[in-house]
Amino acid sequence: MQNGIPPAIGETVASHSFEASVLAYVISLWLKERGIQINPERSSAIALFHDVGETLLGDLPKWASIRINKSEAETEAFEELGIGKDLFLEFKEMKTNEAKVAKLCDRLSTYLQALRYRRAGYAVDEIIQTYEEEINRLLDISPLDKIKDLVINLMRNSDLKVEKIK
Repeated sequence: MQNGIPPAIGETVASHSFEASVLAYVISLWLKERGIQINPERSSAIALFHDVGETLLGDLPKWASIRINKSEAETEAFEELGIGKDLFLEFKEMKTNEAKVAKLCDRLSTYLQALRYRRAGYAVDEIIQTYEEEINRLLDISPLDKIKDLVINLMRNSDLKVEKIK
């Protein structure tokens, strides 16, 4: 997330991944309580590792992602690091319940950070709108649809104003 945010206050890969990882663990527990077969620790690990490639590549702006294959570059970064490639590939394929939760939590973390930036006076409405739409789409996918009400409640009870999460 760049959008005119000064580097000194910009979110780090580490803080984003940590927030996504904690959210993934909690949301996985909610699913497990509803009888869904899921491993909260794996969901959390996938969320923790999903952006590790960015530690080598940096957060690529959209214009760069158009010119290079970001997924291939991230896969190469994981190969260079020698760890987490299996978690990254599971995240990208989004076939497992754990990967679906990690993807949702990646989006939730970015959305929450955008709300924090807006509260600080930065113009991030486009990011907020984009991630609202993505979160709503993800919450319609099984098994995430089983905890839609809880995710919305989590968002509404944060100290941040929730926009159009349905």
